[in-house]
Amino acid sequence: MKKLTRVKLINWHRFTNAMIELENSVLISGENGAGKSTLLDAIQFVVTCSANYFNKAAHENGKRKLTGYIRCKTGRENRPYERTGEISAHVALEFYEEKRQKYFIVGAVVDSASEGQEKTVRYLMDGERLQEDMFFQGKIPKSISQFRTSNGKKIKTWCTTEKDARQMIKNRFGRLEDKFFKLIPKAMAFRPIDDIKDFVYSYVLDEKEVNVDILRENVRTYQELQHTLDKIKLRMGRLEKIEGFHRQVEDGIHKDRMYEYFLDRIEADILTEEIRRLEDEIVHDSHRLENWNKEIGAAAKEKEQRQAIRDNLFAELAGDKDFIARDEQEKRLRMLEDKQEGLRQERLRLMESVDQAKAQANRLLKVPDADPCIKAYCGRLEELKKAADLGGFKDTLQKVIAYKNQMSDRVYKRCAELDVMIRDLSGQKKEWDLKIENLMKKKLSYPEEVTRTAQAIREEFVRIGRTPEPRVLCETLEITDETWRNAVEGYLNTQRFYILVEPDNFDIALGTYDRLRKEKKTYGVGLINTQNLEKYDTPPEGSLAQVVTSGNKYAKRYINMVLGKVMMCDHYSHLKKYKTAITKECMRYQNHVASAIRPSVFEIPYIGKNAVRVQLEQAKIRSREIEDQLKEKKRILENLEELLGPLSTETDTDIKYRVDVLTEWKNVLQEIRNCKDNIATLEKNSGMILKKIQLSELEKIIKEIEGQISGCNRRVGQTQQKIENTKGILAQKQAALVEQQALCMEDSVRYENDIVLWNHDYEKQLKDKSCEQFKDNFVRRRKANQTTIAKCTESMTNSMVEYKTAHDFGGAATLEGYGEFEAEYSKLKNSELLSYEEKVENARLSAEEEFREQFLAKLQENMKNAQTEFKELNRALKDIHFSNEKYEFLFMPSKRYRHYYEMIMDDFNAIQGESIFSGLFHESHREVIDELFERLALDNENSARALDEFTDYRTYMDYDIRILHSDDSYSLYSKVCEEKSGGETQTPFYVTVAASFVQLYRNGIGGEAVGLVMFDEAFNNMDDERIGGVLEFLRRLPLQILIAAPPDKIQYISPFVEETLLIMTDEKVSFAERYYNGAV
Repeated sequence: MKKLTRVKLINWHRFTNAMIELENSVLISGENGAGKSTLLDAIQFVVTCSANYFNKAAHENGKRKLTGYIRCKTGRENRPYERTGEISAHVALEFYEEKRQKYFIVGAVVDSASEGQEKTVRYLMDGERLQEDMFFQGKIPKSISQFRTSNGKKIKTWCTTEKDARQMIKNRFGRLEDKFFKLIPKAMAFRPIDDIKDFVYSYVLDEKEVNVDILRENVRTYQELQHTLDKIKLRMGRLEKIEGFHRQVEDGIHKDRMYEYFLDRIEADILTEEIRRLEDEIVHDSHRLENWNKEIGAAAKEKEQRQAIRDNLFAELAGDKDFIARDEQEKRLRMLEDKQEGLRQERLRLMESVDQAKAQANRLLKVPDADPCIKAYCGRLEELKKAADLGGFKDTLQKVIAYKNQMSDRVYKRCAELDVMIRDLSGQKKEWDLKIENLMKKKLSYPEEVTRTAQAIREEFVRIGRTPEPRVLCETLEITDETWRNAVEGYLNTQRFYILVEPDNFDIALGTYDRLRKEKKTYGVGLINTQNLEKYDTPPEGSLAQVVTSGNKYAKRYINMVLGKVMMCDHYSHLKKYKTAITKECMRYQNHVASAIRPSVFEIPYIGKNAVRVQLEQAKIRSREIEDQLKEKKRILENLEELLGPLSTETDTDIKYRVDVLTEWKNVLQEIRNCKDNIATLEKNSGMILKKIQLSELEKIIKEIEGQISGCNRRVGQTQQKIENTKGILAQKQAALVEQQALCMEDSVRYENDIVLWNHDYEKQLKDKSCEQFKDNFVRRRKANQTTIAKCTESMTNSMVEYKTAHDFGGAATLEGYGEFEAEYSKLKNSELLSYEEKVENARLSAEEEFREQFLAKLQENMKNAQTEFKELNRALKDIHFSNEKYEFLFMPSKRYRHYYEMIMDDFNAIQGESIFSGLFHESHREVIDELFERLALDNENSARALDEFTDYRTYMDYDIRILHSDDSYSLYSKVCEEKSGGETQTPFYVTVAASFVQLYRNGIGGEAVGLVMFDEAFNNMDDERIGGVLEFLRRLPLQILIAAPPDKIQYISPFVEETLLIMTDEKVSFAERYYNGAV
């Protein structure tokens, strides 16, 4: 074994110049901070060729750096480092090869020009031992260049890079594997572990990177192209939807044209039928006209004969005086009867008005303090119906009209006043209801200018990204003593509504406020500058500020400033003791003036959460009061409006101008009676009566003949007019038929490809129907078809708009613009679809190849190598016994990721020509592949962490340790650790770490190898028996063990090691001394 015999430390933390000799097994002990870990870090620094693992066990975060060791970091603020300026440091390790009986040195020289500016070189000296003059020039440590110059002949290998240095160490230490550089720091950082998986990850299986960048890029490219292809297919689907609607529209238009032709042709057929009907009607009416004219001629001849007889009889009566007088009386009687009928109608209307006026008067009598004229009016109206004297009635009527006009004016005026009150109360009710609504949302109502200013500032903050938003001062405050609420609210008054912003935002808020001022939108709103108010953090004792608090420090400071000068007094007599003071009753004293604050200022609270509740209660009460007032005013208004009807003088005025008809009615009745008496006297002449009867009979017959002739003439005229009308209609129909036939001809030319089929269909449809039925049927069909066209057109244009919006397409969303959408579809189908399908297939193949070769193959290789490592480790453990126990590592597919394990280890993935996206492999592992591809495509912090887990081959296996007992039974570590203490469960791990080193050094191909193992802060949580057992076990192995442990472990560890070193420090220099049974 190549054994570490001595360590030289120069300017390594507090080791300024130390030579430390080491045996085969060494305990390095000392108080915390003395330098135990510092010594192990120095050895590790040389053998691992790295400064990345310093003090890992003593300090989990590994905060020490090379600069701290070289310059001796103190941790003091005023002097962070003991060493300053240009410094050179040396760490040199002397090894003895037992087989070759030769020494060699490996070491490192560090030059530090300034903090963080270190240059390190490493070297190998064969056949040399550590000498003082190697490292010093006089009393000064040699720099890199000085060291190389002075020891040039002794130096066999000089390394300026970490790579070269590691190669040098591996070769000289026995041609070791790279694993050595990870095992050394892992052993040093070893700490108690309860989870077998953590141990495997930390000390058995190294992390091996599987570069999935290209794979991720290929997968993303594949998915992006697939996404693009899907988008193309989506666009095509949308365009196909548009095409479907367009096809329906075109079909509908074609049907509409056919229906139009059918309706044009049926219109021509209907016109033809109507023309035939009109011609038949003219012939029939002409025959009737001829018959009427014959009848008129016969009647006229008879009339002439009757008139001749009548004229002769009338001539005979013309000489009779009684007849002439009677004729005059009959004429007058007819005139009087006509007049009587007119008066009767007037009298009826008068009586209707009298009834209405009486009803109105009775309603007015129910009104308190009604004028006596109303009661008198009721009596007069009743008398009027009995034809009483009109003189007194007219006087009473005039008084009533005057009274009603006066009262009506007063009622209208009062109604107008009430209407104004109701509108005002309704406005107030709306305002209070809105306030209640806001308060229910915990939102206080502030003066309009405060709200406008705060909103403008808030919008400006949002625009420029400033937070937090402005607050109204009262929103940020709370009152801790409710008995002083009125005083606080009253004193602050409008200051409660000042706007509060944070100091950094004041200038921006002020600029916004000034803009509103210039726009004449806001005045008088306070904007608080909270800068430089730190001295107001605490409210003065006894001040009003003591009862006000705030979660906002700026609001609290401002309120302390404003209310801190206002002292609280229990009685008004104490007010004058202070410059500014106030009582709970809101008696204020300021500037030598006492005044009582108006209750209206503080009766509505605004400060604190309780203010919302109080305001809400107040608002509800006020709203109810206003509602009650509103109901009362409306009730009064309704009563007054009901009076307006009875107070109307329209009926009374009507009576005034109609009442004289009663007198006229009496007079006419008397004249009719007189006239009838005269006629009766004259009719006593019997000869005249007989002739009069004959004359009346002739007059009657002549009238009947005249009526007959008149009727015939009327029918002749009607028939003549009808014939003329029919001829006019016939002419119109004939003209319309010509136009309709021309229209049908145009249709035949325009739709010549369809006309034959349409005509056949027309005849078929018309076969069992009348023309009118046919027309009605196809009018309905055409209307329904046009509705369908409109709906399909709307659906098509809506789909076009959706397409334009979704895909930024410039085509017109109209029926006329369909051609552009059709061209777009053709382009997608015949060009882009084919192109992207090819690109997707190529990207899929690239992603598949990368997935197979760089992901599955690498993971499978790493997992198989891991299984080989476990087998080799188990071979090393096979011959190692610990307290009648042997240990064997178990590895198996992960329960959680078994499906992944099976996919990765499936040899089918190596078969050439088989796609992982199809076929048997894909069918077997579809879900796993899809999930992996989804994770590969994501690009965020969470997915990156998850991807790290999925690319770590160790994830896909579970681990355990089988503990083999001497009786051939066994137990599993995973079960044992649930039952035993932490110290008991650590033993397999120490054994495994040791076995790992034994295996590492045995596998070296350079013959004799080193046996160095270092444990820092070892055996924590283990009892003395377990520590002894582990050390006894380690001592039997071909290893050189260096153990760093605190002094309380010396009694347990020292008996099992060859040497115990105590590391001590005098706070400036650290040094090592041998420890002999309690003595140094």
